[in-house]
Amino acid sequence: MAEDSSVKRRLPAGIVDTGFASLATFTVGLTAVVRFDDLDRGAYALFFSAFVMGSLVANEWIFTPAEVKAVSFPESERLSLLPRSLKLGIGPCLIGSTASIVALTLTLSYASVGVATGLAVTSAVLIVVSTMQSHVGRMLHIAGHSTTAAAMSVTQFIVVLAGVWIGTAVGVPLAWLPFGTLALANSISMVLGLWVARDQLRERAPTWLEFRELSKRGYWFVLNGAAPALAGFAVAVVISWLASPVDLGYAESARIVAQPVLVLAGGLSAVLGPRAIRAGLDRDSAQSRSMGRVYATLLLILGGLYLLVVAGDWGLNPVAGVVPSAYVLTGLVALAVAANVVAALTFLQGDELAGAGRERSLAGIAWFSAVFLLAGGLTAGVTGAYARSIGLIAGSSTRFVIQWLALRGVYRAPRPPEASVIPPGRGSDR
Repeated sequence: MAEDSSVKRRLPAGIVDTGFASLATFTVGLTAVVRFDDLDRGAYALFFSAFVMGSLVANEWIFTPAEVKAVSFPESERLSLLPRSLKLGIGPCLIGSTASIVALTLTLSYASVGVATGLAVTSAVLIVVSTMQSHVGRMLHIAGHSTTAAAMSVTQFIVVLAGVWIGTAVGVPLAWLPFGTLALANSISMVLGLWVARDQLRERAPTWLEFRELSKRGYWFVLNGAAPALAGFAVAVVISWLASPVDLGYAESARIVAQPVLVLAGGLSAVLGPRAIRAGLDRDSAQSRSMGRVYATLLLILGGLYLLVVAGDWGLNPVAGVVPSAYVLTGLVALAVAANVVAALTFLQGDELAGAGRERSLAGIAWFSAVFLLAGGLTAGVTGAYARSIGLIAGSSTRFVIQWLALRGVYRAPRPPEASVIPPGRGSDR
């Protein structure tokens, strides 16, 4: 009961954290979709897909297995693992940044050299600093410092607002502004989080994190994350080819309007995720059901209310006048919001399977589901901008069902004797 009470107390901080982080991304995305013309908006969408794809390399290769490992230690010891995990993740972050080169080669055919170059350089930098900043924030949540993680995101949002305003006022070229401002904001907020947690970071780590140890599990997490990211990038390319870059720009506008659903999901999973991992680790079906009910209920209710507000261009919709390009095609925003709700329903399931040591299963499920995502994208010749959401619904619903079946097998199986083992001399924080 005490742990459930602690979770409830941290939920607001988790939602504030991802809420302001998403507001920062929304602000720079809004700057791009409003100020870029139709062709350059499509280029920005492709570079954003490259940013997502590049970020997963270090995140899933090193940072995710480090976070899963951290949950097996008492809360008071978890942050001491952070300096080592950040050091191990620098190389993979740099490797991930090369995704911007792929986007550069694909956009030069229709975007100007100046626009493509600015987006390429700034997105490459953003991949590195954003991935590291996100890891710091998640580790703070895992260690019970959700308010510090929330403060990081509030700072990030403030810096983005100031950066966009100042950059626009002094005439910074538009192509350098969205990703460049976000990279600066991520860097400043990460430094803030590390400074606040400096005392715990100096403590001796309870165990050494080794690259080989993390990458052995991280290999499967990379495959798990790569499937939807690569499929999403491929869908963006397919829409620009089979439909047009203009249609891709419309889809990007709708994605930005639908983003708050993933903000809510991220806020909930930031706090509930460590408990879900622990449920899988301990084969605790009761905790799994408890976390799952809270997560799904809040997601469906709040996601449904948001859908009612932003689905159409009407008087009480606060974003229709700000992002008119999202409402050029009837129903595009409504479909994008629905797609994000379906996608978000899979998040906590993945945490549980990771905790249960089923990363190979996660990877297999992800690649199988990605086939359906890509198949939806291939309808772009007929469905145009709608293809992105059609693919996301197809892939995510497939993933939800298969992960649900996999979790049934996890909790039916006998609890492994090593499930709750903490290294010698350590006690459980439960």
